Amino acid sequence: MNRGTAHHTTEGPMRRVTRRWMVTTGTATMATTAALGGAAGLLAAACGGPTDQKPAASGATRQPATLRYITEPGRVNSGVKDVVALWNAKGTPVKVELEGVPGSFSEKVLTAAAAGDPPDVIHSHPRDYHAWLNAGALLPLDDRLKKERQNVPDLLPSALEYWNRDGKLWALPYNLSVQNLYFNKDLFAKQGLKTPDLHEKDGTWTWDTYLDLARRLTTGTGENKVFGAVWRAANLDILLGTIWPFGGDMWDKAMTRTTLDSREAVEAVQYVADLHAKYGISPTDEEWKQFEAAPSNTWGAAFSAGRAALEIQPNDSLAPHIIPAPFNKGVAPMPKGRAGRIVRGLAVGVHLTKGAKNHDATWDFANFHADKESEKIMLDLHLTLPWHKSSFTNLEKTMPLLPWETAAAYAEDVRRLRPTPYVAQFSEINRIWVAAFTTVRLGQKTASQMMIDLKPQIDILLKG
Repeated sequence: MNRGTAHHTTEGPMRRVTRRWMVTTGTATMATTAALGGAAGLLAAACGGPTDQKPAASGATRQPATLRYITEPGRVNSGVKDVVALWNAKGTPVKVELEGVPGSFSEKVLTAAAAGDPPDVIHSHPRDYHAWLNAGALLPLDDRLKKERQNVPDLLPSALEYWNRDGKLWALPYNLSVQNLYFNKDLFAKQGLKTPDLHEKDGTWTWDTYLDLARRLTTGTGENKVFGAVWRAANLDILLGTIWPFGGDMWDKAMTRTTLDSREAVEAVQYVADLHAKYGISPTDEEWKQFEAAPSNTWGAAFSAGRAALEIQPNDSLAPHIIPAPFNKGVAPMPKGRAGRIVRGLAVGVHLTKGAKNHDATWDFANFHADKESEKIMLDLHLTLPWHKSSFTNLEKTMPLLPWETAAAYAEDVRRLRPTPYVAQFSEINRIWVAAFTTVRLGQKTASQMMIDLKPQIDILLKG
C-alpha cells in the first residue's frame, strides 16, 4: 500500500549496487560489483562473524529516559508490542512507549519533524520512509552499525540492503519476508492436478505452469466461484515479483531512467493484468466485494475462505491470512521465468530520527529490536523468516514450522532474493504507477500503451 503523500527535494538518485546474494547452511555471501560508498565497510563486516570487541553500552547503563515509538495502528500487533513489552520487562532505565498513529501516518511523521518534536523511533516498510529521508528527518546509522560487534555482524546483508539509499543505511531490520507460493491442496486433489511443490521437484515449476494451473483451477460463478490465483496488489515494488524473473527491471544502472518499457517488463506487467481482464482467474473489483468484510481488502480473504487455489504471500502475511485457512495447504518456491528464479521480498525496519533526543538510548532499543530475542518473537508468531545468518544454519530448528511448511522452500526463495533498489522519488513514482496499472488490470489499456504515457513521467521524476 502506498501510504502518505510524496515529499520531494532536489536530492539526486541513489547509486545502484548490483549484488548476487546467496544463503546456504546459515552463511550469507555477497559478490559486490559496484562500490557502496561509506557503507561498504559495514556490509563487509556484516558478512563475518562476531568479534571479541566489547559491545556498545546497553540500556542498563543509560540515564533514565522514555522513548516514543510510533507506527501505524495495524502494525502494533505485528510483533511490535511484544518486542516493546520484552524490552520494558528487562527493567532498564530506558522505557519505550508504543503508539499506533491513525490517519495519514507519513504526513504525521513529517509534521512532527517539522515542528521540532519528532518521535524517537519510527517503524516502516522500505517503500515508505523516503519522504522522511527527503525531508531530512532520519538519522543515518552507519557509524553505529560499524561499531556494534554482537548483533550487527550476524545480520543478513540482504536484510540491511533494503535500507540503503544514497550510500548510507537508514534503519535496522526486524523482519525479513519473501514472496512464497501457497496453495490449497484440497482444490488440487479435487481436480487431480500436480501441486506446485511436485512441479518444483520435476523442474517444471515456471510462470507458464502457474498460469496453466490457475486457469484449470478456476471454476464456478458468483459466490461459488473458485479463483485459480489471486493477485490484488498494484504497487510497483510488489510487481517486481514477476518483472524480475521475466527479465525486466525498474531502472537503468545509473537510476536516472526507467526500463519498465522494455519488452520483458511490459510482458510481465501484462501477464499480471491478464489474470484479471483476460483470464478471469483473479477477482475483479466487483468480485472482490464478496470479501470486503475480511481483515484484508487486498489479499488473503479468498484464499482463507477456500476459494483461491494459488496465492503469493510474504511471510509476514502468514499468521493473519494463510495459517487460519481450514484446509490442507502447501508451500512452494516462487516460479521460474526466462531469467530464472528471482524473488522479491521486504525487510520491515526501525528508524532513528535526527531531531530527537537520547540517540544512544534509542540505538540500544533499536539494536535490541533487531536482535535474536526479537527475531524469536517474530518467528513464534509466524510473521517472518530469520534475518540473522546464524539462524539459517538449520531452519527446521530455528523456525516453528507447521506440518505443511518446508524449510527447503523458504531457503530457496531467500537464496534467490533480490533486495529492492528504492530511489528518493519512489513514493511519487509508485503513486502514478498504481493509477496507470489499474487501467491495464481493468482491460482499458495494454501494458505497452500504459508505458508510452508513463515512461516520460517516471524519467522526469528520476532526474529530480
